Amino acid sequence: MLPEVATFASQTRAFLPKLPDSQLQRYEGPGIQLVEEYIDYHSVIFYRIQTQVQQRFQLTVQTNKSDYHLLYNLHTPTVVILEQTTQCSQAQLPSGHDSYIYIPKGKIQTVLIRGAYLVYGILIDVGYIRTAIFKEDHFLFEFRAAHLRDKKRIYQSAIWPIKERTRYQLIYIEQHFFTYHKDNEAMAVKLVYDLFDIAIYKNFELYEKLDPNLLLAERAEQMIRCEVMKTFSCCSIQEIAEQLQVDISKLNRCYKAMYGAAPKQTWNKLLVLKAKELLLAGYSIKEVSNYCGYGQQQNFSTFFKKQTGVSPSAYQKSQ
Repeated sequence: MLPEVATFASQTRAFLPKLPDSQLQRYEGPGIQLVEEYIDYHSVIFYRIQTQVQQRFQLTVQTNKSDYHLLYNLHTPTVVILEQTTQCSQAQLPSGHDSYIYIPKGKIQTVLIRGAYLVYGILIDVGYIRTAIFKEDHFLFEFRAAHLRDKKRIYQSAIWPIKERTRYQLIYIEQHFFTYHKDNEAMAVKLVYDLFDIAIYKNFELYEKLDPNLLLAERAEQMIRCEVMKTFSCCSIQEIAEQLQVDISKLNRCYKAMYGAAPKQTWNKLLVLKAKELLLAGYSIKEVSNYCGYGQQQNFSTFFKKQTGVSPSAYQKSQ
């Protein structure tokens, strides 16, 4: 967790001007500066986070209570992955997309790479998600059901109803809600319900409702790529389906409709590319086998030859 500072020792880049009545906190660590602004309307908290990262940094955040968050990833240099390692749960925030996420009480980690980050958020009291308001066919009902099943895990629905937003809603929040007035408390609650509705219906011309099956396939593909990129890869399509809260048969069906191949085929293709790069870099076959998630070298060699037509040793010698 970053230590709070009154001022930055040497500010690397300019941050956006302070919002009128926001509470502002600055945090600084080796190669990272973070500014958090928020305004508290009790059941609803609006916040804005700006971060300048000069070098790769693992950021840990402590949450004090379980709540739902509507996050606007306005700009980040890559996908932000929020992880709760103790519970093996995570959520992903692609740049330019919005996400509803249930975040439990506890420590959340994310790895930030060099670049500038700008994320807006709305923290919503769990009590807003009521079955009397949101029926079982409503995607927000999934959040309530997940919360009741396991209160200690991050939960992100496989359905991301909105692809991109203009700054319309964010500018409205900045101009009206960060200038405090007691009447804003009731308006803040109304805005939350409006945002819930926007996620389902096209209330504004510039909001685009995505095909949930398309989003499901895209998320699965991103998760496979992230797993392959790890030093020690270990892919289980079944685990990916569980993280996405869908049946594996549905995942395979949606994925094949989107990419024309099964998730495992994508995994195999990317893993072979990784293995080739490592072999060409001079790593031993045993090392490459471990890095690709194979405990037995022979199993890796069989996999590699099946995919490429040549053994790993023959591939190394031919290059």
